[in-house]
Amino acid sequence: MKYPHRCVKRLLVLIPLALLNSCWWHTGGVVPFFSSSPTPTQYAFIHANVIPIQPSGLLSDYTVVVSEGVITAIGPTEDTPLPPFVTPIDLHGQYLLPGFSDMHVHLTHGNDLLSFLKHGITRVRNMAGGPEYQSLIGIPHVPRLRQAIQSHEVLGPDLTGCGPFLDGAPPENGLTTVIDTAAKAREAVHQTVAAGYDCVKVYNRLKRSEFETIVTEARRWNIPVVGHIPYDVPLARAMTAPMKSMEHLNAYLNLSSTEYRVPPESWQAYAQETARAGLFNCPTLVLWEKYPSYQAFETLNTDPRFATLPWFQQQFWLNSMPDAYDITYPDKARYASEILHKAKPLVKTLYDAGAPLLIGTDANFTGVYPGQTALREMEIFAEVGIPNADILEIATLNAARFVGKSQTEGSIAVGKRAQLVVLKENPLTHIQAVHSTVGVMVQGQWLTLAELESLSQ
Repeated sequence: MKYPHRCVKRLLVLIPLALLNSCWWHTGGVVPFFSSSPTPTQYAFIHANVIPIQPSGLLSDYTVVVSEGVITAIGPTEDTPLPPFVTPIDLHGQYLLPGFSDMHVHLTHGNDLLSFLKHGITRVRNMAGGPEYQSLIGIPHVPRLRQAIQSHEVLGPDLTGCGPFLDGAPPENGLTTVIDTAAKAREAVHQTVAAGYDCVKVYNRLKRSEFETIVTEARRWNIPVVGHIPYDVPLARAMTAPMKSMEHLNAYLNLSSTEYRVPPESWQAYAQETARAGLFNCPTLVLWEKYPSYQAFETLNTDPRFATLPWFQQQFWLNSMPDAYDITYPDKARYASEILHKAKPLVKTLYDAGAPLLIGTDANFTGVYPGQTALREMEIFAEVGIPNADILEIATLNAARFVGKSQTEGSIAVGKRAQLVVLKENPLTHIQAVHSTVGVMVQGQWLTLAELESLSQ
């Protein structure tokens, strides 16, 4: 989304003040993976209602055995013997399925990791990298944090991270890297790869020539290009480039004027081509539902969750909102609701055409709290008219497909990683059940919601 120059400058002025306080930033709010007591390596989820995702449907009274974080057996409970030294988890009447995803987030603090886990989210994609010195105020450096999670030093969801925003001149905001020559484009891709990021993120004002250089270089380095399809790049070209994902439906919908960039009579053709191209769409519908109301910004700090945010995030939120309404749509009070109203039928058209979708939220943009908003995004998908079973697949297996790991995660099958969530209620019958988290299995460890809550205190 849009991060205006003025609010970025205010934030940058505050960063040196944070460096004076060196007693807390080293931990960044993250939770060490290992507890003081031995962690079991084998679990058996018994008497579970299993939603495997693929194949679709429900398996009643099943047992799922997990060893060293990998599913080793699945079957009816009465027919599935338990191995010795296994820790049984009785899920009688509860629902076991792959963990959810939020594929458009902006990590601002280590506590975000627990917020995702508490809501059953076991995979996230961070959409903009930054310099390592950000860690001095607690903003995680994603490649380093990803490695810490993978090596079981830190407890958290699987993490994919994009490099810095690559924008044209003049840039749309002060958080972007300006790319206005072919040499800068090539160097930006090289730096993104060298820094250990997983994807190159392009932004609104990037010119066509620099975009072409970026996608060529990205292809050489085998790193996907994602983000906002630049204004200067036709949607058809973004598909063939290829870009891997489009954020906020921005090539279809002008996010300043709220006008359609692609007329509705052309949606079906473009949606079908999107499906053929394999271009993922991450609509972030919940962003517009949570957008603070125009001229009511003071309501931000009346939400009790606001007090739990890092101080610099509080300042960013409070200072950025007046600038966020620097738009061309004349009725600012109806701006966010108008975007949401126009985006919903577009998402349904993409779904009907078989175009791949992702659950994403723009978490940590103003008013969008990590964790729960991804679950709300799933509810909005249901309001659009997408069946619950397909929403669950979008939230789980589609995320695995996007990162190229559908053979090892995203569904419940023998040999797959056990990144799992347990719910009290059945999300196949009512999607609101995604809020009924009992616990998660992540990094081979079973953690109840109560245990996760205690870790965040």
